[in-house]
Amino acid sequence: MYKLLILLTLSMLMGCSAEEQLSKTDQHQAAAYPEIDASIEWFGGTMEEAFALAESTDKPLFLYWGAVWCPPCQEIKHTVFKSQTFINLTAAFIPVYLDGDTDRAQSWGEKFGVKGYPTMIVFNPQGKEVTRIPGGIDVSRYNGVLELSLNEMRPTSELIEMALDDPDLLKDSDFFQLAFYSWGQDTSAVPEGTNEAELFYLLSNKAPDEELSSRFYMAYVNAMVSANEESIDQTEGVTLPEGDRVFDRLKSILSSNELTLACWDTLAYTAEEIVSLPVFTQTERDELETLWADQLFSLRFAESLSKTEKLAGWFPSLYLLTKDEQSLSTELQDQLRQEMQKVDAATPDSYERMTVINQISHVYREANLDKDAQLLLLAELDKSVSPYYFMSGLASLAEKDEKFEEAVDWRRKAYEHSVGEATRFQWGTSYVLAMIRMSSEEETTINTQAIELLAAFSDSSELFSGRNFRTLRRLNKNLQKWQLPQGSVATAFHEQIKAFCAVQIEESTESQNCRSLFVEETLVQAS
Repeated sequence: MYKLLILLTLSMLMGCSAEEQLSKTDQHQAAAYPEIDASIEWFGGTMEEAFALAESTDKPLFLYWGAVWCPPCQEIKHTVFKSQTFINLTAAFIPVYLDGDTDRAQSWGEKFGVKGYPTMIVFNPQGKEVTRIPGGIDVSRYNGVLELSLNEMRPTSELIEMALDDPDLLKDSDFFQLAFYSWGQDTSAVPEGTNEAELFYLLSNKAPDEELSSRFYMAYVNAMVSANEESIDQTEGVTLPEGDRVFDRLKSILSSNELTLACWDTLAYTAEEIVSLPVFTQTERDELETLWADQLFSLRFAESLSKTEKLAGWFPSLYLLTKDEQSLSTELQDQLRQEMQKVDAATPDSYERMTVINQISHVYREANLDKDAQLLLLAELDKSVSPYYFMSGLASLAEKDEKFEEAVDWRRKAYEHSVGEATRFQWGTSYVLAMIRMSSEEETTINTQAIELLAAFSDSSELFSGRNFRTLRRLNKNLQKWQLPQGSVATAFHEQIKAFCAVQIEESTESQNCRSLFVEETLVQAS
């Protein structure tokens, strides 16, 4: 069913003949999910039918929301979805795969409040959300969360209410569920107005074991980072509980191999932001940076880590070594290249390469080896199933090097090669925004391209849902700021938006989202 929906969408979008498009879509879809199709028995009907079946059979529902081009999605497919334990567990669920380019996928994304790909959500048989599983954790933890959800799991929102009211009522399994919850992908589980840092600190102190406590503590520290970034003077957002010594606790976590690996999904990517918090002396900051870099570098070959997460062990060291515009030593550059090339050669599968090559590219860029990143991505274009993703990376590198014409051209090529309604809208918007940034004088081309993006939608309601709407809002704001100096606000783009607004169901989410664009437009004009 999904294949047919994608075929119809692409035929209208690309203007190809049905025969030509069938060939392209067959190649795209048949190879896209070989492991998924061969192992997990994904439900083939609609979301409504899936929820109805879950209720009638008294089975929970496991939803995976992803996209072919998404590197973290490929990471999940080649780790979690290849785990025989995980595959066996899904037999007790109604497992649903929802590709972001299929019919109504963005509307469901809006309903579930998902932010990005991949998102994995467990619902109980009655259709109430229970938990969300984050990316980047040990495969065994995915299995643990899924197994737990079969018998003991309660909706995360209820557990949060219990924690805020009386945390002593939480069971050990409740703490496990909360410690391995995807906090970054959900804003609704925590009541509005709750101090998240205080909540995570409380859970850290109440957790039944050191591993869960450490995961909560890292969530607490990250909440402090967010609060600090939002504060005006970069200090108001940080208020430490009495007796809390962030330096001592982080040092304790980083001094333990087990705790470091348990918190790898945070520690590998947040060193720079956390050590910048105004809670450390300079001596503490220096010691913490060195320990952080050494510990993750020494553990980067741990068997529990995937290929991609092993590569992430380089990040804290690269931050430390390059933070003052320093270059890596020749010896370290050679070591880095050798390791990256070894992983590259050990990854022949074109879909697994999406996540591995993407991570290698990030490592090169963090090491200020942009030329290596460029050569890597250029070489990948003929190998990749989603070359447009890597074309976007080449565009970023060219823009960083102030090669603006080349950067815009790569954005154009990426858009032209992209596949899928939602995907093409996202990549097309990136192309228009690149023109606004780097060739703003091309007024006719920018306006024409923006109109073309809107005209591609077979169902205008999809434009005002999920990722599509967030993309549209960004595009609209940037077009407004670009057009204002020229006095051409009432363009065909905005007239088309108004026409789409008029046909949305009154008081629907899509209608409300559409109207909000014009509130934002008024604010832009007034500013």
